[in-house]
Amino acid sequence: MVKIALVGCGTMGRVHCGGYAKIPSVQLVAVCDLSEEKMSALPIPAQTRHYQSFDEMMEQEEFDILDVCLPTYLHKEYAMRGMRAKKHVFCEKPIALTNEDAQEMIACAKENNVKFSVGQVLRLFPMYANAAQQVKDGRLGIPKLIRTTRNQAFPPWSWEGWYQDYKKSGGPIVDLAIHDIDWIIGNFGKVERVYAKAFCGKVEKQDHCMITLRLVNGAIAHVEASWAYPQGSVFRTTFEIIGTDAQIEYDSVANAPIHYQTFEDGAHRDAYLSPVLGTLEPYCAELLAFVQSVENGTPLIVTGEDAAETLRVALAALESAQTGEPVEL
Repeated sequence: MVKIALVGCGTMGRVHCGGYAKIPSVQLVAVCDLSEEKMSALPIPAQTRHYQSFDEMMEQEEFDILDVCLPTYLHKEYAMRGMRAKKHVFCEKPIALTNEDAQEMIACAKENNVKFSVGQVLRLFPMYANAAQQVKDGRLGIPKLIRTTRNQAFPPWSWEGWYQDYKKSGGPIVDLAIHDIDWIIGNFGKVERVYAKAFCGKVEKQDHCMITLRLVNGAIAHVEASWAYPQGSVFRTTFEIIGTDAQIEYDSVANAPIHYQTFEDGAHRDAYLSPVLGTLEPYCAELLAFVQSVENGTPLIVTGEDAAETLRVALAALESAQTGEPVEL
């Protein structure tokens, strides 16, 4: 039985707790957050202990994996505190906010001989994984153009509004577009040139970015990510891959089997769902893979180095958006 302790009980902490509940071989022994209310609302076993002090949890609990679901600007500090205590660490994406911090985290994991992975979960979404397999099997010929979108309203649920502070979140380029950047690098190759346009925080609680990536192999990728949609808008993702022989595309709204509509806070809200049950659900699948890597020594799906390379490209896009100039990698 692999024992888990989780720090950060907001949106992603809740998602991770739901994932662990589907894995028979784990025990969530402790959760930690400043808010007792958030911890009490989690879908966790009654015997899971609550801590409002991270130090207290680390001193009193015996566990194997520390799951870090804190805001991005806290990733490095708490992940490394876990590693130095000889705990394996699973950290939500993005790995960090600077290339230097990412490298320090990777080095810390190696120094302490612990496993370290980052939640670049898009790789495990069935529609994205299937498309990548079609490319790998050669059914599209040579991929030449990739387009992705990931658009939504500004996330209003962040603790103390950390999303709108670029020094803490990196904005939609580092927090949102990083999903698609990781998927592109992992399946189509490394990036050599980045050019981007974005509001870069000039409009409060609204931002939109357009990123062009030139890959080393000559392919071009267009990545769009937005926090500029009106509140209540449907979260929507799309991709399109054009190869020399064929084309494949996906739209999360057009392809969703379930349309879910609610009335909340005086407004209608729509969601389009593609349910996946059990341990095949992507967030559960990434946690299960990490647990199995700790248990059995199987390879990590996402290494610290993978996450650092993705961050490097995202930060280059952010630099390009701020300066108006392309960035060569």
